[in-house]
Amino acid sequence: MVKQRAPLSTSKIIDASPSAMPSTVAKAMQIDFDLEVTAYLSSVEYGPNELFLRGVVFGDQERRFDDGDPIRTSNIVTYEELKGYVFARTLNSTYVVCDWAADGARGGSKAQH
Repeated sequence: MVKQRAPLSTSKIIDASPSAMPSTVAKAMQIDFDLEVTAYLSSVEYGPNELFLRGVVFGDQERRFDDGDPIRTSNIVTYEELKGYVFARTLNSTYVVCDWAADGARGGSKAQH
């Protein structure tokens, strides 16, 4: 299977096949959050002391990662809840947490989707 990168734009065009993308990610990508989203994360867990997140990335607008790549974010500056989703902000990026790894990676998110 050949990986394709998403085009650099603000549109919500997704190149990954629907079967490869978790439904939680596809659902989040359809929501207009009224802010710039860098990427969407699935199977998310907190790093030590909640300084960063680990997960699987989709829709990276910066084109640094392919859909389905495992990533570790930079240190998180702030967390925010919007429309039932947790947003994690680093110095240069905003990630939407679409779903958590098993057991919520710290008891789960308060956000419900």
